[in-house]
Amino acid sequence: MVTELAGAALKAIGVVRSRLKRLAQPDPSGAVSEVVVDQSLAEALDGLDDFSHIIVLYWMHQPAPGGLSLKVHPRGRREYPLVGLFATRSPRRPNPVGITAVRLLERRKNVLVVEGLDAFDGTPVLDIKPYVPQGDSVTDARVPPWISESYQVNRKLKDIYRRLIDCYGPQHWWPADGPFEMMVGAILTQSAAWRNVEKAIANLKAGRLLSPEALRRLPLPELAGLIRPCGYYNAKALKLNSLARWLGEACGDDLDRLFAVDAAALRQKLLSVHGVGEETADSILLYAAEKPVFVIDAYTRRIIDRLGVTPRAKGYAAYQSLFMYNLPTDSALFKEYHALLVRLAKEVCRRRPLCHSCCLSSICPSHSGCQG
Repeated sequence: MVTELAGAALKAIGVVRSRLKRLAQPDPSGAVSEVVVDQSLAEALDGLDDFSHIIVLYWMHQPAPGGLSLKVHPRGRREYPLVGLFATRSPRRPNPVGITAVRLLERRKNVLVVEGLDAFDGTPVLDIKPYVPQGDSVTDARVPPWISESYQVNRKLKDIYRRLIDCYGPQHWWPADGPFEMMVGAILTQSAAWRNVEKAIANLKAGRLLSPEALRRLPLPELAGLIRPCGYYNAKALKLNSLARWLGEACGDDLDRLFAVDAAALRQKLLSVHGVGEETADSILLYAAEKPVFVIDAYTRRIIDRLGVTPRAKGYAAYQSLFMYNLPTDSALFKEYHALLVRLAKEVCRRRPLCHSCCLSSICPSHSGCQG
């Protein structure tokens, strides 16, 4: 029996102000936001800034997609077991109350600046409590294996990135003069070495053809001849023509207008274009549209498999979820991580790997079997 609580009407004491405009990112650990408390309650915050961390309770007021289910896969990932709703942190709850322990960076009168709050802009705040380690932390707590595995993957992916960035430094990808050139490059690089793509793009630049309108006007045989260096030139000429025609129909060649569309919706639109598959669509989303979507390619799969972090489920989406559920949702981070993996795969983690030259060899279970 569900009991109604007398006087249980809730009143928000404040609101979250954040750059996050959608439901909580998978890893909010680096997100900085503000909890703006009602002015009438400002004095209630006195002494709170003596604590390094606080606990924020909030109301997830925007309905989560999919409605209420009593059994769910944690984080929506089917490789995790089907468990009861109350065994997860799913936002689809009878009472959508969220709770997060966050670092308190600063107090400015009635404003608390915090780090790590997994709530998006406009979320009503219900309560604030100080975090007390002696009472709020349990040293011998037990969790199911899928949670332990998730945290291990989270730590390993972050460790991999730190080692790669220390070894190679920032890669500053994608090498292109503007978003449309990047989109063209994403198609031309399919089954082609980048040095050959550069030759094809140079030919298009020389003919002043790097615009959707110019590519629509250009006869396919002429376009194929110009991009011949990158291979599969007849097929890629048709793909470029299809992309150019779609851009004219979808947004009148206005890429700013196109990129204003939500990432999930834009991805579906891109996948409808001839010649644009998942990897190409996500490359465009990340590098041209600046959307935080992780790109999965053959290089990434090879490295992740050798490092022993292969997702339980197979396919593109499973590898993508591995990164997007275990890293901060940050397009700059995704760009660097993907570029670093590509560099490692090309220079060291080849089909016949050169493990003695690899900055990841000490954490790679495949290292002992390497022949390099």
